[in-house]
Parts: sequence; structure tokens; C-alpha cells
Amino acid sequence: MTERRALALFDLDGTLTRRDTLSDLLYRSFGVAACLRAGLVLAPDLLGAAIGAVERDVAKVRLLRHFFGGMACATFRRLAGHYARAHLPLLLRPAAEARLLWHLQRGDRVVVVSASAEDWIRPWAEPLGLEVLGTRLERRDGRLTGYLDGENCRGGEKVKRVQALLDPAAYHPIHAYGDTSGDHAMLALAHHPVYRGLRGRLPAPAAATD
Repeated sequence: MTERRALALFDLDGTLTRRDTLSDLLYRSFGVAACLRAGLVLAPDLLGAAIGAVERDVAKVRLLRHFFGGMACATFRRLAGHYARAHLPLLLRPAAEARLLWHLQRGDRVVVVSASAEDWIRPWAEPLGLEVLGTRLERRDGRLTGYLDGENCRGGEKVKRVQALLDPAAYHPIHAYGDTSGDHAMLALAHHPVYRGLRGRLPAPAAATD
């Protein structure tokens, strides 16, 4: 019987990184003043999402529209690529980065599954040999609309996207790493789920022969 390859599924924001990459990208790309102004304008949506009074996806789209609606695709591609290469690596948690490298060195298939946009994940991830499933942003006539292209890659959508990419039954063991309720469905796919376990000392890896 052919031995199955191991699979590792990683959430990005808060799991691999110390903080949310969207907010970090906005701060670094537009500056503190612009972010503060946006916070005032969008306060009802952002605060509402925090307390459950506004749908998370609705607040996210309004934030994206505020900053990116109407932006030329070429401009956004440069902005996202610069952030991914220059800033995202600096946010990686040491234990998370070590676990990521451990999986790659073993030859496991590694997929980053994130609610953040693929645009500022792929330029960092793909040179390392990581695959990416993330939220997609809508383009029209060479510009971003500020809306999502499809569903926000969170919760059950993460599982749908993984299953569209690959057959989980073809992999053993499956490792999954997450840090919020939006990762619970993905963690349920795994033989070795790790919830908020990459924030400090690196947990002992599961045996390579599992």
C-alpha cells in the first residue's frame, strides 16, 4: 500500500502572524492619519462587527471599499506584493514559523487558508512552496470594486475551499492550525488540530509516522 502524504493547513492572521495582516497593510500603505479617519467614518460598522451587531463580512467589505474601491489593479498588485515581501515576514510568530518549516522539510503539502486576501499572501507564500487559499477581491474594468469575489474564506468556507483544491482522504495525517472560531471547521478536518498552540513555546510535533 502506498504511504499517504501528510497535509498541513495553516490559518494566517493570529496563527502564523502576531496580528491581523489587513490592518497592518492599511497602516503601512496609507499611514496612521488615513487609518484614524477611516476608523471614525467606519466606526459603526467596525464596532458593530466586534459586538456582533453587524455581520463581519459586511464590515469587511465596507472597509475594503473605503481603501481599495476604484483602485487600479496594477497599483493594488504592487502595494500588496510589496507588503507581502517586506512586511508580512516580520509578523510571523517564531514558533509558527518553525512549525511551518518543519512541515516543509518533511515534504508535507502545506496550504495557508485565510480570510485575508490572496493578493498579499501569495507573494510571500509561493516562493516558500506554500499553497494559498484566501479571500478574493473583485475586479472590474481594470480596477478593484471593493467587493469580494465569492465568499469570505472563513468558517465553513475554509473547508469548502480545501475540499475544492484536494481530497482530504488522500492525505494522512492532516495537521491544522488556527486561533479563532472561524477556524473550527478546518480544525475538525485534522487528525492533529492545534488551536492557539503556536503563540509561545513550540508544541511537540506529532510523530512523523502518524
